[in-house]
Amino acid sequence: MRNFRRNNKSYNRGAAMIVAILIIGVILVFTFALLLVSYTLYASQNKNIASLRCSEAANTLSVALEKELEDSNAYITSDLWKYLRCNTLQDVKTWPYYDADQSGHGQTEAFRYFDLKTNGNYPEVEGFPGSLKLCIYWTVQDNDDIRNKLRTGTEFLDLSTTERSDAEIHIEIIAETASQSYTVENTYKVTISELDIKDSESVAVGKMAKTSYGSSEPGQEKYIFNPQQLTCGADTDSTTYDIKTTEKWSLELISRE
Repeated sequence: MRNFRRNNKSYNRGAAMIVAILIIGVILVFTFALLLVSYTLYASQNKNIASLRCSEAANTLSVALEKELEDSNAYITSDLWKYLRCNTLQDVKTWPYYDADQSGHGQTEAFRYFDLKTNGNYPEVEGFPGSLKLCIYWTVQDNDDIRNKLRTGTEFLDLSTTERSDAEIHIEIIAETASQSYTVENTYKVTISELDIKDSESVAVGKMAKTSYGSSEPGQEKYIFNPQQLTCGADTDSTTYDIKTTEKWSLELISRE
């Protein structure tokens, strides 16, 4: 009888241990579930914050670029305007136009990327995304006759001023933070008109094309806005320049997406 009671007690102690283990297991599962929910909410909140930061940065820069490039004095105040003036709407010599249906004018050849960095001489910009860059490309006027001319061998610079006018410059602003990304695309129409050779803008274009970092060795200068050292001047009957100083460029924002 004593042996039976002793064995029964031993049996009961084993059952209680199993029940305790099961209860501990349930508690652990419940705890891990709470941790998972908490982490999911935390990660979701962080993603929302990162997404909002990217959105604010891209949209703010979009508006800032619009004001900068549309300014009537952009040829004096805007380095980006100067770079675009000396490089876009040139085609094969430096920057091909984008046309997905034409060989040599796809994304690889026509899309240029520029990383934007904060200036270390100034205090850190609060809320600046982890990565901020511009993707810039340009397209010719949306005209079938012009496209056919270009596809059959005519050079873009050989087109008339009217045919080259109304080309479009596309600037994609890409902000990235914590695996979140937000893009805004500004599209500008470029209106080209005639400019007197003595006009202040004409003179400024000639100067910006020759602005360089300087070098101790002749011929080794690095040009800031005209890195390909394209020819610059007023076209004559015998000479056609890449960068034409007698052309006035006006950029107008026509869409923001």
